[in-house]
Amino acid sequence: MAYSGAYRPREREERPAPPPRPESAPPRKQDALSGALGAVMKKLESLNMETDDLIMALILYLMYRESGDKDLLIMLGAMLLT
Repeated sequence: MAYSGAYRPREREERPAPPPRPESAPPRKQDALSGALGAVMKKLESLNMETDDLIMALILYLMYRESGDKDLLIMLGAMLLT
């Protein structure tokens, strides 16, 4: 069979390149928050506390903040010392 030349492939449309991102963009709030949280977690690692202890400390702190009861703060301090 001979080629008749009837088939012509479509030409590809070239899309414009997206504009370049600025390299010195200010950090997003989420990045700053995760960086601060990471720094706190590194400091807490030196205390050798397990996850259960961290959750208990957070609960005690939040209960103290709500009620202002200093007994909760004393319990938190005693837990951190042991």
